[in-house]
Amino acid sequence: MVTENTQAQAVVQHFDKYRDWSRLYDSADGYNYHFHVRRNRVLELLPERLGRVLDVGCGPGVMTEVVLSRGGVFDGVDLSPEMVREAQEKFGERPGVHFKVGNIESIEAADKSYDQLICMAVLEYLHTPDRALAEMARVLRPGGIAIITTPKRWHVSRVTVAAMKPVRLLAKIFGAATADHLPRLRLQPQELDQAARRAGLIAEGGSQYHFTPFAYPLTRVAPDLLMRLNIPFEKFHGQRGAFISFWAHGYVGRYRKA
Repeated sequence: MVTENTQAQAVVQHFDKYRDWSRLYDSADGYNYHFHVRRNRVLELLPERLGRVLDVGCGPGVMTEVVLSRGGVFDGVDLSPEMVREAQEKFGERPGVHFKVGNIESIEAADKSYDQLICMAVLEYLHTPDRALAEMARVLRPGGIAIITTPKRWHVSRVTVAAMKPVRLLAKIFGAATADHLPRLRLQPQELDQAARRAGLIAEGGSQYHFTPFAYPLTRVAPDLLMRLNIPFEKFHGQRGAFISFWAHGYVGRYRKA
């Protein structure tokens, strides 16, 4: 049985193991373009003028520059010391920027401290979103905005990956498997909305991201070609109908504290 403590330790080990995570955002290719797409959806939902911003799960600080460019003050928190070290090396000398190691389920900040909050690629590493969302709501000021991402529980690649399980088992036996084995929490958009509502956050819409009508395993066979074929479908990111939703891997929600 994986406990919350062992899960947290595994997440830290996973992110501390690799260097220079920010390179994923330097340029887009067939393996990492979904990072760029997700970041773009988050930026579109953030207000154009920012105040005091908390990025929980800030990683190597990839949201720092845009927050500063929109007039904000940036505080970044991450569970991984390696992520915080990388962020400090890149942005720690900028005025109005602070990074520290911390836990999204127990944020070291006073109540009503922040005007905006970013939670990108974090919820999937938790057992449940409830404590994290309650903490986000606690540190937001009334009327404050939270932008939160989640991988979806149901989409095309979940189907194709399951169908390819025998092949993936063979790849693992022969040492060709590349995926990590961290368990993931996956939520449908309405499930994230409901969890946010329980924490006192009101849904104000959102976007889906990483559309793959041309799905796995094709995305592994010819990643750059499939990137070019799939990217045009990102124009449907604002739609949430069942058919359109099936092709998107993730969701970004915008929430306001009551």
